[in-house]
Amino acid sequence: MSLDLVADVLSWAGAAVAVAAGLRLLGTRGAAARLHTIAPVTALAAPLLIAGVALRPWASWHDVAKLAAIAVLLAATGPATVVTAGLAARRAADRPEETT
Repeated sequence: MSLDLVADVLSWAGAAVAVAAGLRLLGTRGAAARLHTIAPVTALAAPLLIAGVALRPWASWHDVAKLAAIAVLLAATGPATVVTAGLAARRAADRPEETT
C-alpha cells in the first residue's frame, strides 16, 4: 500500500467522522448530549486528519513538527475543555430560574 493511499484513507476517515458528528449534532438536544455527540471530533477525527496530512509526500519535517505540536495541544486540552464545559452546563441546569 502506498503512502499516498494511507494518507488519503486517514484524511477521509477523519473528515467522515467530523461530518457524521456534525450531522448528529443538528438533532441533539441538551448541553450534555451535545458534548457527548461532538466528542469524537477531538478524540478521533482530529488525530486521523493530522496523521493523514502528516503522511502526505509534500509534508516537510517542519509541517510534521507543527502538526505534532497541534496534536499534543489538542490531546492535552481537549478532554479538559469538554469536562469544564460539562461542569458549566450542569451548574447552569442546577441553578434555579431567576424571576425579574
